[in-house]
Amino acid sequence: MVAGAWTLAAAVVARFIPNWSGRIAFFVIAVGLPFWELPYGYLNFRKLCREEGRLNVYADIPPQKSVCVSYPFDASANTLHRFGFVRVEARNKTGEVTPFVSGALVANPQGTSKNLESDYCVTFVNNNRLPWDVVRHDYLVVLATSSAIVARHSVFDWRGMWWQKAASPVLGFGGTCRQDPVQQVMAALIAGSKKSP
Repeated sequence: MVAGAWTLAAAVVARFIPNWSGRIAFFVIAVGLPFWELPYGYLNFRKLCREEGRLNVYADIPPQKSVCVSYPFDASANTLHRFGFVRVEARNKTGEVTPFVSGALVANPQGTSKNLESDYCVTFVNNNRLPWDVVRHDYLVVLATSSAIVARHSVFDWRGMWWQKAASPVLGFGGTCRQDPVQQVMAALIAGSKKSP
């Protein structure tokens, strides 16, 4: 919208320049300088959203009644029973496991343990910087035994053009594509999910 209005205004102003070479030079500079990142940054961002901004399952996942949530997602463990899990295991940064059943902490007489009952763990990796100021956030489902990634849900943010970044947050940002990753990942685990085509 802003780019279209700016381009139209530049075209109107360019009409008052007496020669064609001057008009073309003015128009290229007036439109190119503020919007040179638009065709590359925005198109790259939209391509990533279209291709990866959803749940991608790399191997069949059978329905699960128990799930492990690994650091840094472990802080949310006691809230995930609402998705229908009987058992949620929080694995912290050092690998210690704290089990929750129906949202309540399960007392472990032996103290902390590193043993998991769950077959799959969920974690996230935020703020991965990609070219053209695209930022990627991944929610990952991994095998508890090998940490092999079996599913990924990515969300993306584009910081926008140089003048948006310089004036942030006044002029907004480039865009975001976010479906609820937690809802989709947990639904795929509780109901099971087939490999994506």
